[in-house]
Amino acid sequence: MPCPACQSERFYVKDDDDPYETTEFAIHGGVPVFEEVQDDAPALTGDSQIYCNHCSWRGRLDQLN
Repeated sequence: MPCPACQSERFYVKDDDDPYETTEFAIHGGVPVFEEVQDDAPALTGDSQIYCNHCSWRGRLDQLN
Protein backbone atom coordinates (compact mmCIF):
# COMPACT_ATOMS: atom_id res chain seq x y z
CA MET A 1 0.00 0.00 0.00
CA PRO A 2 2.12 2.85 -1.27
CA CYS A 3 1.72 6.58 -0.83
CA PRO A 4 -0.95 7.87 -3.24
CA ALA A 5 1.26 10.81 -4.25
CA CYS A 6 4.76 9.34 -4.70
CA GLN A 7 4.36 5.55 -4.32
CA SER A 8 6.77 5.39 -1.36
CA GLU A 9 6.06 2.60 1.11
CA ARG A 10 7.63 4.37 4.09
CA PHE A 11 5.51 6.39 6.53
CA TYR A 12 5.63 7.87 10.01
CA VAL A 13 3.27 8.88 12.76
CA LYS A 14 3.79 11.75 15.21
CA ASP A 15 3.77 11.25 18.97
CA ASP A 16 0.58 12.65 20.56
CA ASP A 17 2.52 14.22 23.44
CA ASP A 18 5.48 15.55 21.44
CA PRO A 19 4.85 16.27 17.73
CA TYR A 20 8.61 16.43 17.10
CA GLU A 21 8.96 12.75 18.02
CA THR A 22 8.04 10.37 15.22
CA THR A 23 7.82 6.62 14.71
CA GLU A 24 8.55 5.21 11.25
CA PHE A 25 6.80 2.24 9.70
CA ALA A 26 6.06 0.48 6.44
CA ILE A 27 2.94 -1.37 5.45
CA HIS A 28 3.33 -5.02 4.51
CA GLY A 29 0.29 -7.09 3.65
CA GLY A 30 -2.01 -4.32 4.84
CA VAL A 31 -0.42 -4.26 8.31
CA PRO A 32 1.82 -1.47 9.69
CA VAL A 33 5.28 -2.82 10.52
CA PHE A 34 7.40 -0.53 12.69
CA GLU A 35 11.09 0.06 12.01
CA GLU A 36 12.18 -0.93 15.48
CA VAL A 37 10.48 -3.23 17.93
CA GLN A 38 9.07 -0.85 20.50
CA ASP A 39 7.02 -1.57 23.58
CA ASP A 40 5.52 1.90 23.29
CA ALA A 41 4.77 1.78 19.55
CA PRO A 42 1.54 3.63 18.84
CA ALA A 43 -1.60 1.67 18.15
CA LEU A 44 -2.72 2.66 14.68
CA THR A 45 -6.32 2.66 13.55
CA GLY A 46 -7.89 3.57 10.22
CA ASP A 47 -8.39 7.12 11.50
CA SER A 48 -4.74 7.57 12.55
CA GLN A 49 -3.04 10.57 10.93
CA ILE A 50 0.04 9.36 9.04
CA TYR A 51 2.69 11.09 6.96
CA CYS A 52 4.71 9.94 3.96
CA ASN A 53 8.41 9.67 4.73
CA HIS A 54 9.34 10.73 1.18
CA CYS A 55 6.95 13.50 0.09
CA SER A 56 4.51 15.92 1.71
CA TRP A 57 1.44 13.63 1.59
CA ARG A 58 -0.45 13.15 4.84
CA GLY A 59 -3.75 11.50 5.52
CA ARG A 60 -5.52 8.76 7.39
CA LEU A 61 -4.24 5.21 7.41
CA ASP A 62 -7.47 3.96 5.80
CA GLN A 63 -6.87 6.24 2.79
CA LEU A 64 -4.12 3.88 1.63
CA ASN A 65 -6.61 1.15 0.74
